[in-house]
Amino acid sequence: MSATVAQYPMEPRSCMVDDVSAAKKKMNAQVRAASTVVSPVVARPLSGCHAASSVPSSPVEEERIALVLDMDECLVHSKFYNEVEYRQSEYRPTALAQYDDSFEIVMDDGERAIVHKRPGLDKFLEEASKHFDVYVFTAGLEAYGKPILDELDPKGTLFTGRFFRESCQQRKGMFLKDLRVVRKDLSKVILVDNNPVSFLMQPSNGIPVPSFYDDANDRTLESLTKVLTSLRELDDVRPRLHQLFRLADLLAEHQRMILS
Repeated sequence: MSATVAQYPMEPRSCMVDDVSAAKKKMNAQVRAASTVVSPVVARPLSGCHAASSVPSSPVEEERIALVLDMDECLVHSKFYNEVEYRQSEYRPTALAQYDDSFEIVMDDGERAIVHKRPGLDKFLEEASKHFDVYVFTAGLEAYGKPILDELDPKGTLFTGRFFRESCQQRKGMFLKDLRVVRKDLSKVILVDNNPVSFLMQPSNGIPVPSFYDDANDRTLESLTKVLTSLRELDDVRPRLHQLFRLADLLAEHQRMILS
């Protein structure tokens, strides 16, 4: 099924250059509309996207797609007992005091946080690791992210790699994610994130998802699994992702403003 992405008029470039904050709000609205495409639908194959042959041409194993996952508000939502800037600065509702699937982390400096898992997270990670090379790429500090990821993957079997704020590029106060730190060839790289800023460097590799703020009825990961299944055998995921989400079109003006 073809996806229709809501289009919004862009502000004149001069206005956005003068007001990065306003531009970021508009970008959030645009990509939030695109994230509604992650729904219980497996889209039909796209002409020009070639699936890998079921008969291997050589004994060399086909390289799996690298699935790069954001952490905060994508996989989990956390609440610090004290205000400490371990995470990227952005709006976050206060985490619920009571939530069924949660755990506590304690960082090296003694700072504590309660972490709530997005519904279906454990199953999602288990299934994804069977078919993809799964990475986590967060703008949070390693001191904060590592104990969370250790809790999610205690045996070290789910995540192929982990990247933290130190691997981000900072532009105009924003932390951008360059997927080339994960893999140089981006034809088989997918970034799943709730923050539009994360897609600015390689928008054609992105899947935007709604932010998770402790909604026990959230079913985003179920829907995401179906979208990922439709991409699994592609030689190049970018044409298909562009057809679904049009992030390169939605973010073009913001790229010129922020990356220039």
